[in-house]
Amino acid sequence: MKIINNAYLKKFSPIPLNFNLDEVDNYVELAQIIYVLPVLGEPLYDEIVDQVENDSLTPENGTLLLEAIWPLLGFATVHEALPFIWSHVSEIGITKGHSENSDSLSLRDLSLIQQHLRNQIEVRQQYAIDWLNSHADSFPLYVPKGCGCDKCGTKQTKNLYK
Repeated sequence: MKIINNAYLKKFSPIPLNFNLDEVDNYVELAQIIYVLPVLGEPLYDEIVDQVENDSLTPENGTLLLEAIWPLLGFATVHEALPFIWSHVSEIGITKGHSENSDSLSLRDLSLIQQHLRNQIEVRQQYAIDWLNSHADSFPLYVPKGCGCDKCGTKQTKNLYK
């Protein structure tokens, strides 16, 4: 189950507003599992998925999604989908996209964009962890990460976002 709708996916990613999201839709849940689940932990992730599915999102979880998770998920989805947006898989093989008015990116250009997306994902994941750690009292299913508390036992990470 997707925990982000198309309007917010476009808002929190480099996807243009007029882009047909059918090409990206398959990668949202994959990005959730790869990038969001490790941040939230399975219990909190499952709670959010259940609340989104049943249209019963709590104000706390809504704020979490808006402040920390959707910005991460937007870039992570584009990162996962980009190779398949750039190319076209068909019965004759894999080809680069091309139209009469434009040329496809080179593989080098695509690699630069992917690296930029990876950098964004790293920063946004750390922001989400720091945000959750600083609001952990509102999320009983969340186990803090890197906060120095008794629950996680790791050293404090520097919070650059306060």
